[in-house]
Amino acid sequence: MLTNNATGTPRPMSTPPRPQPQGGPPRTPNPWIGVRFLCAGQYIRVYRRPESPFYLARCPKCAKCVRFRVGKGGSDARMFDVSC
Repeated sequence: MLTNNATGTPRPMSTPPRPQPQGGPPRTPNPWIGVRFLCAGQYIRVYRRPESPFYLARCPKCAKCVRFRVGKGGSDARMFDVSC
């Protein structure tokens, strides 16, 4: 609580109202997969654009690129281990 400087009485803190989302189509979440790069010992979340046919992941340590295609006959897995 804040105090009023003149009287020293407490007054409630106010927070500004959050802006309301404008009209339009609802936002769809970006698809993602989880990739663990074993050489770096790090996990990253890799996003793709909805219209893109693949995910592209890059190791943070050795910069190796790995492409994960999206399509029929693919995997239902959301997490992958990559050995660099």
